[in-house]
Amino acid sequence: MHIAGSADGGNYPVSAVWVYVDNQPLYKTASASVDTELALSPGAHHIVPVAWNSVGQVATQSIDVTVKSDAGVDISSPSAGAGLSSPVHFVASANAPSGRVINTMRIYVDSNDAYTVGASKINTSLPMSPGSHVIKMKAWDNTGAVYVKSLNINVHPSGSSSHYQNVFNATSNWVSKFSQSDGALLYTPQLIDPYFANLGAIGMTKDPTRMPQVTAWMKWYVNHLNWPDKWGLYGTTYNYNLLGNGVEIPTQEADSTDSYAATFLSLVWNAWKSGNGNARSYIQTIGYQLDVIGGVLIQTQQSDGLTWAKPDYQIKYLMDNCEAYRGLRDLASVFQNAFGDETKAAYYNSAADAMLNGILGMWMNGSWAVYKDGIGRLIAPNMGTWYADATAQLFPVLEGVVSASDSRAQQSYAAFNAAWPGWPTLSFNGQDPFPWCLVGQAAAAMRDNARLATYISSLQTKYVNTDFPWPFYVAEAGWFMRSNYYMLGRGL
Repeated sequence: MHIAGSADGGNYPVSAVWVYVDNQPLYKTASASVDTELALSPGAHHIVPVAWNSVGQVATQSIDVTVKSDAGVDISSPSAGAGLSSPVHFVASANAPSGRVINTMRIYVDSNDAYTVGASKINTSLPMSPGSHVIKMKAWDNTGAVYVKSLNINVHPSGSSSHYQNVFNATSNWVSKFSQSDGALLYTPQLIDPYFANLGAIGMTKDPTRMPQVTAWMKWYVNHLNWPDKWGLYGTTYNYNLLGNGVEIPTQEADSTDSYAATFLSLVWNAWKSGNGNARSYIQTIGYQLDVIGGVLIQTQQSDGLTWAKPDYQIKYLMDNCEAYRGLRDLASVFQNAFGDETKAAYYNSAADAMLNGILGMWMNGSWAVYKDGIGRLIAPNMGTWYADATAQLFPVLEGVVSASDSRAQQSYAAFNAAWPGWPTLSFNGQDPFPWCLVGQAAAAMRDNARLATYISSLQTKYVNTDFPWPFYVAEAGWFMRSNYYMLGRGL
């Protein structure tokens, strides 16, 4: 949304103008005028510009606005650039501006009319020949207006997609072995790390047979919330040691508070989207706890929109904040869809808007800052350092902060590939022994199927064919399942 205006300090010069959106300061300037674009979520927002002059006198004005969702076609499946097998599953919907309705949708394959439905949604499968195809989805509303979205896909020869299905199944079977009778998902045989478990469980939501274990893990997490923790926060979790007799002992420590909370919230949204009845029923019983977990992010979010890693470790990491942004957006979706609570959805979307603007402020004209330190300095990456510098560059597109078409995503991904051209064949293992499956998912987000296919083949040789030796672990499995799910044409 475009925000523009100016302030008059009377007999004294204006010293600052802040723009508050839903009680969150999203923009600050030391000048007397504002002319900026703010990313706001769809829905109602309360905007209050506040100006101060040099002697501290304050002037305010307020306005209520409604941001409308863009009308058009939304294609859920297949993903742009996906490689998949015939028949191809198509899922799409269309929205018209207020006062209009969509009455027809049509699929074109290579400019040929392939399927038409007199409705605002499509869910069908079409046989397609091997090779590249241009897909165009069209929708018409009752006034005759037309909405169009296009994408390219590649259809494999019959049977070739079984490779990714086999890898997906093998990974799913392996990670299921780390699920315990009380719901815990192990990092190692002696340690439960909730952050890693959340990432593993998100991948498991892509396999309907794993949903009982996903639901059990969500219950474990909620049952192990701190009320409060050692930092005075409610709704956090610690790591747990697992003793030989099965007793779980809290370590009284966590690597972060923001990412643990955020990834759990994203897990809940992914579990809800799976459509599993038991998972959905459980989620609808924990609205209060989800609100408290969301509060972990709110309590460590600062005036620049960014969150600290922990209350006693006041560094604002790019990776953590991208995860926190995703968690806030996903929590808003949970409250909107699972509870019908538009007020809480708007609240968490507003916090996500503030975080989005903070993250975009970490762009340094060609790369993303790895973190923002305690005195507000942006720390630039050393692209020769795999973790955290180079890998951090992928998090904004990985977590949906920016889209693959955004110039910042393209620049940072190009810089990453220039610094680490051999990553699909695990060249980074000379510096870091882990498989780093999230990098493959970032390639999926960028629709870089060629590098991703090479990477999956490398991991199949090193891990899948050897029964997943260490350092393959639960979080790696979650990311790897998601990448293979994408290569099967089922979306991100």
